[in-house]
Amino acid sequence: MRAVAITLAIRLTLCFSLTWWAWRKLGPGGLLAGGLMLALLLPRPLLELVAELRRVLRERRWRDLEGRHYAYRGHRVQVLEDVSHCRWVSAADVREIVGGTVSEGALALTYPNGFRRLGEPQQAYLSDEALLVHLGKESSPTANRFRRWVEREIVFPARRVRERLGIHLDPPDFRGGP
Repeated sequence: MRAVAITLAIRLTLCFSLTWWAWRKLGPGGLLAGGLMLALLLPRPLLELVAELRRVLRERRWRDLEGRHYAYRGHRVQVLEDVSHCRWVSAADVREIVGGTVSEGALALTYPNGFRRLGEPQQAYLSDEALLVHLGKESSPTANRFRRWVEREIVFPARRVRERLGIHLDPPDFRGGP
């Protein structure tokens, strides 16, 4: 962006200097020549500057979500990833997509290693593996479709990263329940 701004400043300085000189030497005809020079030399750097500003603004706007945006059929799904590349999915988002599931207390009891409260303010999250097991217990068609999406978009890529890095997570401690 800096190069575009410098190019624009140089062209503006050159055009106004030559226009002023032409006006002093040629009068009104010099102003016409200077206006023509401005019309020929300025549009491209101005368009490049606008495009660069748009790119920078978009980059700043989406920086927080870069590489972490998940959406299932128009529903945004909040997914956090910890240092061991285990992905944690918001229980509220799951409840919104699948419908009324068990309470957070029941999830905490059923999946002690797969349930955490994260973020500020603290919200309930399920680990990718615990979510997969939990959705396997649901019998609705929506839950089955969502389970396939979770497996394809969240769980499988996380497993691949852990395998590539040689990270072995403890097997989840799931207790019987809901």
